[in-house]
Amino acid sequence: MTLRARLAVLTSVAVALAIVAASVAAWLLIRSSLLDDIDQRLLSRVPDVEEMARTAAEVPQGARHRLSLFLGNDPLGVQTITSDGAVEPGLLPGNGPESLVLDDEERRMLAGELEGPLLRNEVVGGEDVRVMTAALEHGGALRLVQPLKSVHETLTRIAWLLAGITGAGVALAAALGWTTARTGLRPIDRLVDAAEQVATTKDLAHRIDPPGNERHEVARLAGSVNAMLAALDDARTQQRRLVEDAGHELRTPLTTLRTDLGVLLRSEQQPGRTLTPSERARLLRDLETEAAALSDMVAEIVELARGGTEPEPPLETDLRALVDRAVARTRRVAPAVTVVVAGRSFEAVVHPVVLERAVANLVRNAVQVSAPGATVDVLLDEYRGAARIRVLDRGPGISDLDLPRVFDRFYRGQAARERHGSGLGLAIVAQAAELHGGTVAAGRRKGGGAVLTLELPILSPLLDRA
Repeated sequence: MTLRARLAVLTSVAVALAIVAASVAAWLLIRSSLLDDIDQRLLSRVPDVEEMARTAAEVPQGARHRLSLFLGNDPLGVQTITSDGAVEPGLLPGNGPESLVLDDEERRMLAGELEGPLLRNEVVGGEDVRVMTAALEHGGALRLVQPLKSVHETLTRIAWLLAGITGAGVALAAALGWTTARTGLRPIDRLVDAAEQVATTKDLAHRIDPPGNERHEVARLAGSVNAMLAALDDARTQQRRLVEDAGHELRTPLTTLRTDLGVLLRSEQQPGRTLTPSERARLLRDLETEAAALSDMVAEIVELARGGTEPEPPLETDLRALVDRAVARTRRVAPAVTVVVAGRSFEAVVHPVVLERAVANLVRNAVQVSAPGATVDVLLDEYRGAARIRVLDRGPGISDLDLPRVFDRFYRGQAARERHGSGLGLAIVAQAAELHGGTVAAGRRKGGGAVLTLELPILSPLLDRA
């Protein structure tokens, strides 16, 4: 069953139950009102019971079947009960001592234990009647017998009327339920159509017009879908840009490799083009350098494409030990450059593998721009409730033009273009900072050189995401 059908059925059933409940309540209320009216009419005759008893006694017995009292439009039966409990024949209906017998309350009334009047329901000749018994002044009691036939007929007519109204109400409720479901789900249908259009056309730039105001549930759903589409569109754009930039950057080392390999191959195939040992050694060194550059670039592209996510959980980690490990990974990059780490040990919640790689990239960038014999300082401290890692070098520094873009993917400043590198190392640092809810910044060092700063919250939001 579709959502529209279920909603229509539920709405119809709810309204139908409400109509049925209202009809039953109305019928019971009318019934109670009619019976109360009968009781009030009977009780209104209590002051006249003495006169009615004398009248009934004076009527000849043979003529009693032709005489009747009326209460409203209904005949009113009269029976006299003697002080010893004998029921004397009276006026129809309920005439005859066998028609109604004394009950316990009437016996107690005759004995003087109860004061009247008494009311009860009885069946006389297969017909429901209402009986009122009132005590007489000189002993005995008088019964008034009120048939309920007219009340039952009225209630039957009302029941049929309410049944018709209920049936019409249920039919109307079904129609209104279907209309309400169709109208209420129309925004959902538009949302589904828009989502199917995106799925068919693969157009992530398409947006859904949210219906109603911002508090409308469907409008909020449309806003969430639009936000999801925007995120997917941005992710696909970044992926496409990464692929395009990677292809562009990989083209240079691949071209160099093909050229050098072509020279070596032709020297082997054509004896007249034999290379000298020094030329062959230079080509092999170039091949090794370009192969290493290509390997590093591919590894960094893969790392960047993974979005900085790691299968490892966030852990409480000693940052000083992590920085020491990251520095140790860079020793072979420039052995002639000294790296000095300063700062006390303290802990923060981080992704250890991601952060260690980011710090290693910062240190590697610093030692690559440093001259042999120079010193790179790595400072670790707490600053404004955050863990701060600063890497300071004495290299050529960062120009005003390059400063805003040093953390962009594949961006290499003027000084960096003269040395080996992919332009991805600092982009990976920025990605790691974002993953940890921190920041990264670049600046100039007094006296020359650059300062790269990575700040991470000590009480990391990673705990909430874990």
